[in-house]
Amino acid sequence: MIKNKNKNESKFASAFTESELEELFDLYDAILTMENPEEIHKFFKDLCSVNELQSFLHRWQIVRRIEQGKSYEEIIKELSGTTEGTGNELPSDVKHGSGRVRGKARSSTKVSSTTISRVKTCYINPDGGYRTALKRLNERDNKEQEEKSE
Repeated sequence: MIKNKNKNESKFASAFTESELEELFDLYDAILTMENPEEIHKFFKDLCSVNELQSFLHRWQIVRRIEQGKSYEEIIKELSGTTEGTGNELPSDVKHGSGRVRGKARSSTKVSSTTISRVKTCYINPDGGYRTALKRLNERDNKEQEEKSE
């Protein structure tokens, strides 16, 4: 199911039965059918809790800061504290009719050095998903810059 299994991928794959892996890849295929960030947001809003989305967001924020060469201390300082007024507010459609965010919202989530360490371990893998995503985003951004300058 998983191509080019390395040590980490084998460990990951062993956490799932063959049937679960097939269904996990079916989920990945479903994600790939989304055509834009808005559709992906709707899908993930249905699929995940607010806390799960915040966890994804925090990991991505860590990746971006590691890419910028920031230290663990800088990352912890930047990402710890409230999300209010930081530009990281959830869209209004994530809120319940009462105006409260569904689920147990994290108002002052601390980013742990353990999470940063795990993200960095994945980040340094040149064949990992973070590197693939960052490479493609950079390629897209460079292409857009070139098109603008023509």
